Amino acid sequence: MPCCDDCSGILKPDTISFGQAMPEDKMAEAFRCAEACDLCMALGSSLVVYPAAAIPMHAADSGAELIIINRDQTPQDDRADLVIHASLGETLSRIMERVLHLSSS
Repeated sequence: MPCCDDCSGILKPDTISFGQAMPEDKMAEAFRCAEACDLCMALGSSLVVYPAAAIPMHAADSGAELIIINRDQTPQDDRADLVIHASLGETLSRIMERVLHLSSS
C-alpha cells in the first residue's frame, strides 16, 4: 500500500476488492445512470461478477445500445448490439485513431 507523504499513513484507494460489498449508494447511482443512458459500453469485463454485471443488461433493458469489448466471450454477448473480442487497449487505440482521423477531415 502506498503511504501518505505528509503523515506516513497508509493510503487506501477508493476501490472495491473481490469479496467486498459494493456501496449501496454507488450501485443505486450506477443503475439510475444505466436506465437513463443511450449507450452503455462494457470494457474489459467478463460480466460474471454481480451485482455490477447486471448494469449493462439494465441499460439495454431500458433502451440503451450495448457495446461489449472483451478479449473473451461474456454471458451477455447475445444481448449486445456490438461485440468485439479483442484486446481492450489495442481496440480503444484503434477507435481513437479513427475518431481523430474523422475529426480532422
